[in-house]
Amino acid sequence: RNGIYPLMNFAVSRPHALPRALSQPQEDPQKAKTPTPEPFDVETRKVVQMQCNMELNEDKSQWHLTLLLILEDKLHRQLSYDLLPTDNSKDLATELVHYGFIHEDDCEKLATFLESAFHKHRSQA
Repeated sequence: RNGIYPLMNFAVSRPHALPRALSQPQEDPQKAKTPTPEPFDVETRKVVQMQCNMELNEDKSQWHLTLLLILEDKLHRQLSYDLLPTDNSKDLATELVHYGFIHEDDCEKLATFLESAFHKHRSQA
């Protein structure tokens, strides 16, 4: 009887007012919690194969890294990142361990792999 959207006829004509709190409770400064960073999951699978591709961006000012990792259970993990001039392979590998993308035992292996890829692609440019 009211058409295709009958619930539209029952919309409130004005929004409800929210009750205001009379006073805000004061927190004890010693009980106030500081924000703690979220814990990241630890990767338990090891990397069995790595592939890396580096390309210069359109304006030729920055390298774009695409990393394909194949883990023990055949999971493919593709990561991409715009490299900064200050980035190095060891820090990138350590960061991937920190955020749970690779197993801690693969850190050194990935750092060595990235270092060789950096030298190869930057020498071609």
